[in-house]
Amino acid sequence: MVSSQELGILHITVRVMAVLLTLSPSLCETPPEDFLYQTKSQCYYRNGSADIRFLYRCIYNQEEFAYFDSDTGYFIPKTELGRLQADTWNSQPDLLEDARAQVERVCKHNYEIFTPYTIDKKSPPHVKIVNTRAVSLEYENILTCYVDSFFPFMITVTWLKNGVEETEQVTSTELLQDGDWTYQIHVMLETTIQHGDSFTCRVEHSSLETPISVHWEPDTSESARNLMLTGIVGFVLGSIFIVVGLTIYLRSKKAGTRFPVPQNEGLMS
Repeated sequence: MVSSQELGILHITVRVMAVLLTLSPSLCETPPEDFLYQTKSQCYYRNGSADIRFLYRCIYNQEEFAYFDSDTGYFIPKTELGRLQADTWNSQPDLLEDARAQVERVCKHNYEIFTPYTIDKKSPPHVKIVNTRAVSLEYENILTCYVDSFFPFMITVTWLKNGVEETEQVTSTELLQDGDWTYQIHVMLETTIQHGDSFTCRVEHSSLETPISVHWEPDTSESARNLMLTGIVGFVLGSIFIVVGLTIYLRSKKAGTRFPVPQNEGLMS
């Protein structure tokens, strides 16, 4: 049997729950304030795996308040909140020993795993030159050196005109990602091209034993080749027409020539 006292407590509990349910919509109108705590582990390789620095950073509401530095072997405060926390952590030998061990346990271990796919990965660049007409009235042409499919991203692209490096009228795009770990860049040279000029796009990259040098000359350009091909075709067609015409002329002249045919004399009686 439920006593009257228990019934009274149950009745009060039900009423309190009803009041809370009534107030819940109004309480939810103001969202609760967010408190964000983050940690970041970072490995810095200053000489491969021979010299590694490990940082363990503690961040509260986007503000770093303390961090562990393997160079010192202790937690270092950056704010007043971090000072109290760093002192607490530095007073725990087991915690410090575990943090110091991350250099070998995390940084060096990951270096050996990922080095073949990052630092040692190399892809040589592909280089080609394209000539386009310039919009500028001062310069008539834009030579673009397209360099793509290279990794790592550090690269040097140089334009040379007649063997002399060009610097003033050279521009380039930002480094672009190909989407497969490789990169590309386009380096443009605005210039006026004259007969006899030669241009070279020189590319230096860590994947190459020697720089790549791609040469371009107006006489070997696509437009020059098209003009040459047109001239050759015209010459061949003209030669054919001359031969055909001469043949027809000679045949017609031969057909119009008449030779006298001697008449047979009658028999003497």
